[in-house]
Amino acid sequence: MPRGDQVARLYTLVRDLARSKHGLTADVLAKRHDLNRRTVYRDFQALEAAGFPITSGGGRWKLVDGWENRIPFPLPLGELLALQLARDFLQPIRGTPLTRQFDSLYRRLTGSSGAQGELFPRLEAVFAARSQLAIDYSAHAAVIETLRRACEGRATVRAVYYAESRGEWTRRDVDPYMLYFDPHLEALYLFAWCHLRRAMRTFAVHRFRQVTMTARRFVAPEGFTPKGYLKGAFRIWRGENAINVRIAIDKDAAGWVTERHWHASQKVKRRSDGGCELSLTVDGTREIQRFILQLGAQAEVLEPVWLRREIADQQLRAARRNRVVADENVTLDDTGMRHSRGGS
Repeated sequence: MPRGDQVARLYTLVRDLARSKHGLTADVLAKRHDLNRRTVYRDFQALEAAGFPITSGGGRWKLVDGWENRIPFPLPLGELLALQLARDFLQPIRGTPLTRQFDSLYRRLTGSSGAQGELFPRLEAVFAARSQLAIDYSAHAAVIETLRRACEGRATVRAVYYAESRGEWTRRDVDPYMLYFDPHLEALYLFAWCHLRRAMRTFAVHRFRQVTMTARRFVAPEGFTPKGYLKGAFRIWRGENAINVRIAIDKDAAGWVTERHWHASQKVKRRSDGGCELSLTVDGTREIQRFILQLGAQAEVLEPVWLRREIADQQLRAARRNRVVADENVTLDDTGMRHSRGGS
């Protein structure tokens, strides 16, 4: 089986042949991709061995009409199950170009008839994934497709973006490096260099109003990866400075916290009372605050002190907003029983 750079070459070769109506010569492909003609011929043989229906005539190579439906895809049960899960995981970004392409692949691989077509529906009862579908991305399909093409072509885009922190629409040029889907937040983000802020920024895709590709091209930093970019982030949002955070967790929530991996820097220490202490070094506190507030009274911020005060302030404000207001239609008699006025 081909590996490494040959896999990339074969993918590019298939893409070129698929786009060519009348076929391409080996010389054209060799010149286009800076390859030796022998390498191109070996790649043709590899594609034919893999089941791609390629024909040649007059020195031109092409894929036969309807080639997409002629590639053999005998999938074992485990791979079918993986495909089923992949479809479930993609549900949060349904309606986008990516999911439409996946649905097309899904139909080709599973089939609507035959052995695989009959077997596949049974897998839904074996293993499944569920999504809350917090954001409907079908309304943002055009924006996502433009961003995808810009990432692929390394093209700067001009955009109108809603800055939630300031509650205003902004116009800015950005160099889009990568689209990133966060499974925990169930949202699609863009990692990009912002010309307005002259810094790397994380953009929520659903907050773009308009996106237009420009003729300007950029070069992404060598070795850029989402893992490296988000190294210090608790979830998705990064800050300017690293902050050491220690949180005491009550025993009722300790099991839920300790059995999960929250951050690369986390250290968990069990306490004699059944609780635990969670220590992390994170960039920014936007997401860690949400995490702490989610735990409510089961979490206590030990450090830093200023974060403890901010959490206490948030909790006090929440308590005021949700306090129980005495019912003016209810009185207490001398026995302590509650009675409604005017009732029997």
